[in-house]
Parts: sequence; structure tokens; C-alpha cells
Amino acid sequence: MPRAVKLARARDVVNPNAPFSPPPPASYAAVPGGAGGSSGEAGTRSDEGAGTERGTGRRRGALEAGLGAAALFVAILLAARGAQPLRDWFFQFAWYPTLLLLDGGLALRTGSALLAGRPRFALSLWFWSGPTWYLFELLNLRMADWYYVFVPAALPPRWAGTFAAFATVLPAIYLAQRWMDEVGLARGWSRPRFRVRRRHYAVCLLLGAAFVLLAVRWPDAFFPLIWGASTLLLEPFNHARDPGSSLLGDLARGSWTRIVRLLAGGAGIGLLWEGYNRLAGARWIYTVPGLERLKLFEMPLPGFLGFPVFALDCFVIYHALANLGVAVPGWSAGPPDSAAAERQAAPERPATRLRPGRAPVAVVLALLFCAAVQVGLDRWTVDSSAPRLADLPGASPAEIRHLEAAGLGGARALAETDSAAVSRRAGLPPGRAGALVRAARLASLRGIGTRNAAALWRGGVRGVCALARTPQERVTALVRSEREDPRAGRPARVRVWLRAARRACGEARSPARADG
Repeated sequence: MPRAVKLARARDVVNPNAPFSPPPPASYAAVPGGAGGSSGEAGTRSDEGAGTERGTGRRRGALEAGLGAAALFVAILLAARGAQPLRDWFFQFAWYPTLLLLDGGLALRTGSALLAGRPRFALSLWFWSGPTWYLFELLNLRMADWYYVFVPAALPPRWAGTFAAFATVLPAIYLAQRWMDEVGLARGWSRPRFRVRRRHYAVCLLLGAAFVLLAVRWPDAFFPLIWGASTLLLEPFNHARDPGSSLLGDLARGSWTRIVRLLAGGAGIGLLWEGYNRLAGARWIYTVPGLERLKLFEMPLPGFLGFPVFALDCFVIYHALANLGVAVPGWSAGPPDSAAAERQAAPERPATRLRPGRAPVAVVLALLFCAAVQVGLDRWTVDSSAPRLADLPGASPAEIRHLEAAGLGGARALAETDSAAVSRRAGLPPGRAGALVRAARLASLRGIGTRNAAALWRGGVRGVCALARTPQERVTALVRSEREDPRAGRPARVRVWLRAARRACGEARSPARADG
């Protein structure tokens, strides 16, 4: 054998014991004296074709990222100006362009879009994201750590919008991890290998079950344990079925790279979730025991520690679905790129594939599960719908027509307008204009909504500063006297209102100014 060929082959041998070794270079066939000139020409043509494909992918990625960035800019601009319905639906209008921006940005760097280039996997990731988050909504029915305000009043758009929002969770975590791959975070992080035995499966299952039981039985003390319980419960199954796409498999290989990247990606996506939620009309508010004051956006500061662990849960849940054959595999697989040598997960085994006999049944069961949880969510977790003029306490039909004719078509638009301007534009007496503005400001304060505002109004609490002076027990009693919702007027929610009311009156020059 010619010496050149021997040297080339020696260079191209991959050490099987080296973790995450890259494949042999594609240029081996072009070595002089190798398999022949025709093979060298074929290799050159292959390289040229791959280069052309990457160039096309980068151009498509630039278009995708540009569209995402433009749509996100418009969404933020219009929401800041109070444009409806974009203000109420801002979370959805912001997140889908963000996904385009993240996916397109990766394609711009690597030449291949990980979602737009794999539509079956993207659709599977999008769909199973909904049931994944509804699982945590089910747990929150017991824990009551967050609730929703200003959601659409009509059921079809409310349910569709809720699923559309929840469906962004897994794609966001997936793309965040891929960005961590691309920038090379924690490249080569390794520790001594850990031999996974069956007794470790039992330990994971027992710990996961204990986490769930403690969080459900004593939610005020153990609520953080829901984050991570899914990882403990499902990792033994994932490792037994496919160690290459398992976090336990990573530990067995001595690699912490993927775990660190998931944790970092979850932290970054958590900041985006909370930032977008803060700008949205329909939003969630946290009432975590003992952590109601120290917040960034709506999230208590210690709560941000849950997002990295939640990213692990998302990864593990989706791989469990893929291992069951009901989700399209692909999270651990990806096209070669600049971070390929650091990919810490082997592609799924051939046995891990979508099973046509199982997938349709699983989809139907998942949709039924989502619907059942949504019914509970509407009853116990949603506290108010978007305030409308027609539901404003104390407003007559004639006054509502005057307000709409004056261009004040929403309760929040009315709340943001001075009562003198309302009187002038709508042709209403100053006293009536002031009362309507006070009612609108009460209904718009921290998600109170028109139903809760109506209960307070009938009880004599007729303005934001009147609310600030009312004892918490009195507010709770008034709301519960008018509403059958078992969680209406919960003390934690009432404290959110009272803090906002006292802050608004304290910052205003006078109670009259705060109330309109």
C-alpha cells in the first residue's frame, strides 16, 4: 500500500474511546493513490454540493430570521401603543416570531434550519408542547402558585389561544439548547464515568414519586419539587430504551455538556417568557407562598431557578414520548455544523421511530387530557377575562354607546384617559364621566376584571383608592358574596390587588387623581 494512503488512513482513524469524536473527514477519497481518481472527483463534487446546500440554507435562514425580527419588532411596538387585539394576544404574537428568529439564526450560522428544515419534527414538537405544559397546569390546580387574568371571554378563542401559547414551550427549549450547542457552551465538560445500574432506576423513581406526593400534599412548603420530578420519573425509561438520548446516559459517559446546555438554555428562555408575559394583556400572575414581593417582571426572583430544571423536564418528557413511538424523534439528532464535534447525544436508535398505530390514539388521548385540564383551568386558575365596556359596573347602555362613539371602545382605554377628556369627547356629565373612569381603572388594576370590580362596586368600593383603604378580609368577603368560583377572592390574589392599589394611590398626587 502506498505510504501516502497509509498516512491518510492513520490520520482519519477515529479513536473509539474518545468521547464525541467527529467522523472521518470527507476528503479521504481524494487522497492521491487512494480509491482512484473517480472517487476523488466524486468527493469533490459532494463537497461542492454540500457547500451549495449550506449556502442555500443560510439564505433561507437569513429570510426566516429577518421575518421573525420584523414581526417581533412590530408586535412590541403595537403592543406598547395598546393596539388591540395584539395587546391581549401579545404573548403569542411575540413568541412565534421569536421562534422564527432563533431557528433562522441557527440556519444562518450552520446552513440548516432545525425546525423549518424538518417540518414533521417541528409539528410533533409543537403539538406535544401543549400536553406537556398542561401537565404542570394540572399540578397547579392543587398548588395555586399562579393564575391567569384578562383572558378572552369567549371560549373558542380562549382555548385556541391558550394551546397556541403552551405550544411554544418545547420548541423554545429545543432551540435554546441548540444555540448553546452552537456557541460551544461547556465544550468538553466531563467528570468520572458513572455506571448506571437498575438500583439507580429505583432511586430515581422513588425520589420522583416523593417529589410529586410532597408537592401535592403540602404545596405551600414543597411546591418547588414539581420541577425535576418528571426527569426523575421518566429518565429510567429513557435510559433503558435509548441511552444515547438519555441524561443518565450522559452521566454514564462522563459528560455534563448537554445537561449544562439545557440548564443554560432554560434560564435564558425563562427570562424571555417572563419578559413577554409582562408586556401582555392576557397574562399570568404568581402568588408563590412567601415570595409575593421580591419580583422581576411577574416572577419572584428565586423562581427563576426553576426554569433550568424545567428545561431538563421538557427534554426528558419529549424523549419519553419519542421512545413510546408517539412523537417524531429528532431532538438529539441534528445536521452537522460547527458544534458537531461537541454533540453529546448520539442520534436515536433505529428502534426509536414514530409508530403509526400508536400515534393517532395518543394524539386523541392528549387532546382529551388538554380539554379536561382546560376546564379545570377555566374554573380555578383563570380569575378574570379582558374587561369590556359592556360589563363595566354602573355603566348604562346609553353611556356605553357614547363612549364607543368617542373612540373609547375598551375598558383599559377608558382607564388610561382623564375624566375631563372623557366628559368632553363623549358628551357626558363630568360626574358620570368620573364614575365611569373610576370603574374602568378599578377593573383594569392588576387583573381584577369586571366581575370582581362589579362585586366590589356593589359593596361600596368605588375606585382604586377606595380599594386601597379596604381591609383584605372585607375585599375577600365582597368578591365571594358575588361569585361562585371556589378560588374567587383568595387572600393571595386580594393581596396583589391591595398592593397595586396602595402603590397607585401613593404615587398619585391625590386620591382623586388616582381614581380619575
